Amino acid sequence: MIDTEETVARYLKRHAIEFPDWLDLEPPDEQLRICVVVPAYDELERIEDVLTGLDTVELPTSAVEIIVCVNNATDSPAPAVAANQQTLSRLRTLDIPFALHLIDRSSPGRAFAAGRSGVGRARRLLMDLATSRLHQVGRAHDGLIACLDGDSPADPGYLDAVWREMSASPTALAGVCRYRHPIPDHRAHARAMIAYEVWMRYFEAALHLTGTPYAFQSIGSCMVITARGYARADGVPPREALSDFYMLQKIVKTAGEGSVRQLRTPLVRPSPRLSTRVPRGTGPSVRASMHDGDERFVWVEPVRSFVDLRQLFAAVRPGFTEPQMLRRAASPFLCEIIERWGGWKTIDKLRTHAPDEPRFERQFHTWFDSLKIVKFANRSKERWGGVFIFEALHRLFDEIGADDLLEKLPNVDDERAEHHHWRRLLELMRSIELLPPTSPNLPSGSQGSEGL
Repeated sequence: MIDTEETVARYLKRHAIEFPDWLDLEPPDEQLRICVVVPAYDELERIEDVLTGLDTVELPTSAVEIIVCVNNATDSPAPAVAANQQTLSRLRTLDIPFALHLIDRSSPGRAFAAGRSGVGRARRLLMDLATSRLHQVGRAHDGLIACLDGDSPADPGYLDAVWREMSASPTALAGVCRYRHPIPDHRAHARAMIAYEVWMRYFEAALHLTGTPYAFQSIGSCMVITARGYARADGVPPREALSDFYMLQKIVKTAGEGSVRQLRTPLVRPSPRLSTRVPRGTGPSVRASMHDGDERFVWVEPVRSFVDLRQLFAAVRPGFTEPQMLRRAASPFLCEIIERWGGWKTIDKLRTHAPDEPRFERQFHTWFDSLKIVKFANRSKERWGGVFIFEALHRLFDEIGADDLLEKLPNVDDERAEHHHWRRLLELMRSIELLPPTSPNLPSGSQGSEGL
């Protein structure tokens, strides 16, 4: 515990951002255990629902505090700034059972500088502040930072479930909550949203097939990170997009396989709205599908790319003592890509410096990280062509021997797939997380059933 406290103190001293001089929050309660952090930009419509929907039964209300950063840049559109000012006004009088702290990065003199704003920068401020506050009350070893968005409410019981599950897994530095995008009534919007979520679940299931330690979903509003894990990974990158992706990747690189846990109970409902606030993510992806005819989530990365990775990753440990095993395990195309990255020389260096098989394997996956997996899958799609998502899932389920899922998979091609087929497919993919954790090659989730 002393080491953990020192690690967090060192991070706060060396790497945490400098808090504004005007930031003056009330001291944290001595019982504080969870800081809920919410970046908010133009969230007037939903943020009150997000905050009032939080509750606790098992934890005292003094164990939770909520920190909201209402933010924009000095050159943000006037309507967004006006909405932020209304948000600040409403939240100042909001009646909730938890301590609520507002950080005003919207008003004149407090807004982020042009070109230095975005959800990543707001999240960095929030998470650094949460880490500091948990450290102040001596909870660096088990205090949690729960990340939500201003338009993405959590289901009842979220806070208790997050605390219960993370406390039961002391080796985990972060957790990923379950998620469900609400499906819009508008048919075109619904189809684009379904295709996007099905693709997300397809890609995650394919990651499990490979055996990579990065087999989890990266959604900002679904992240839960321990204060000690946040500090060990040197904080969230203040990026305009994908800060959640890189944060979780950094934790695995810092602490290895199992440091990011799939949580079985807490459920978040990320917004399906068509947003242009960030360059990547649900909003712009669904918008592109609807308005630009972008079908990247309908014609997806081929299963063969993930099979190639599985064969390579399975050869890593034996490849420590028999270097040629890795080259033999790599398909010709994967071998070509690794060569293009200068990877074989890197792998040889890792082998030279690693003292044993386990540490060589960990160093290998530190190099062959989530980003490289995504890049290889994209290169494979360019080389072999995209595969219709229904067909890709048929091949994936067949590869993992999931006969029960194959029987439930709609048997249609791209010309015959109708709206009801897509909804059945989404329901099937959502059911995967509900399978028992003993199911081979599939992500584990909570028991039970849940519809659309």
